[in-house]
Amino acid sequence: MALWRNKGHDKTKVPAPLIMGEIFLSVVIVRYMLSFTYTLYTIAEGVEEVAYRAFSLVFPVIMILMVVNSVIGIASAKPTSWRKVMRTSIILLVVNWLRESFSISGVMFDDTFLIVITALTMAVMMLPSVRRFYLPPMTENPPLTRWLGYIFLTPLFKEADYEFVREATEPRDPPAA
Repeated sequence: MALWRNKGHDKTKVPAPLIMGEIFLSVVIVRYMLSFTYTLYTIAEGVEEVAYRAFSLVFPVIMILMVVNSVIGIASAKPTSWRKVMRTSIILLVVNWLRESFSISGVMFDDTFLIVITALTMAVMMLPSVRRFYLPPMTENPPLTRWLGYIFLTPLFKEADYEFVREATEPRDPPAA
């Protein structure tokens, strides 16, 4: 690991693109809240329709909780928060793509719109300035492939990154008496 050479690195200041990511995820929350309230006020007549409405009530609540959990930690500057936002975005991308594929209509926003918003959120999270925000001080930014692996349980830093190498010129510890 090398020393941090960027003089402008400040852990207390959230990068501007990250604020855009928060706004994108807030749009997703609003969409699922609208879906929940719309489903709440529709009338179901048959058994299949009641089951579909019950699923349509539970599903948005789960998605809202998942996205809110990500948005709460987005500004914490912890690498695990970055991973949580990326995992949530991947789940949202897959779910919205499946909803679009099976022609399950969205409320107010089309699912294609949500796919674009989610993809933009993922793009924001992959920006070098945003990834640098989630790193501890005095560390280099790992390559993008390591960040992608970090989403899927690979450690962001290897154990070798934390080794301290003692120079040959440094004095040794005195022998124990």
